Amino acid sequence: MQLLTYLPIFTQLLKTDLLLLKQVIKDKLIDLFIWIITMVLVNTYLMPAFGLSQDYSGFLIASLIGSAGLFEVYASATNMISDFTGLNITSFYLTLPMPSWLVWIEKMIYMTINTTIVSILILPISKLLVWNQFSLSEFSFFKFIIVFLLSNIFSAAFAIWITTRIAGMEQIGSIWMRFVYPVWFLGGFQYSYEVLHQFSPIMAYISLANPMLYVMEGMRAAVLGQEGSLNFWLCCVMISLFTILCTWHG
Repeated sequence: MQLLTYLPIFTQLLKTDLLLLKQVIKDKLIDLFIWIITMVLVNTYLMPAFGLSQDYSGFLIASLIGSAGLFEVYASATNMISDFTGLNITSFYLTLPMPSWLVWIEKMIYMTINTTIVSILILPISKLLVWNQFSLSEFSFFKFIIVFLLSNIFSAAFAIWITTRIAGMEQIGSIWMRFVYPVWFLGGFQYSYEVLHQFSPIMAYISLANPMLYVMEGMRAAVLGQEGSLNFWLCCVMISLFTILCTWHG
């Protein structure tokens, strides 16, 4: 019941952040359209001329949906670090009459809403771009919503954790090169766990320590069907565990 007394402050903080999001959402959507159109059109219509199978379209689109939240991590972490080394509004929030951990929960909710609004458009845009080359016959709306929300919540927790690993603005470049890029590129964006395991079981087992692997595999299981992907429910459990770990440690 005591938490209810903090609800007005918590709500006002979230409302403030959402008002700030409203000011930049147009630019975020433009960036998304450029990214999706470039990736989908090149891999669907150009790369087949170099031997890439047209069946890769669905695989790529599912991977793009899983990646969207991770790409927002860079912007979110940068904004928080910039605030810590500048106006430091977050420190003011921490002086408000409510537990400090609620401030970070509010930030996670805001970042989750941010990535959700942006990434929810990837599926319909991609479908329009490739149409018959991307089948939704195995698509599970129920599973999609679950893994979609879990992946965006994880991205928010991951952003907070990364923020605690960066000392200042002079290390901003490390967010991408040291954290986001390796986790994304080695997390099954362009390949499945099944194929990796056939190529190198050792590499496959090591990749199980990468949270993005479960995001990618879970998303593909929801969009393309379970065959050829890690068990969907296992992926959901592992994404949740990594989210808890990042939140607690961060």
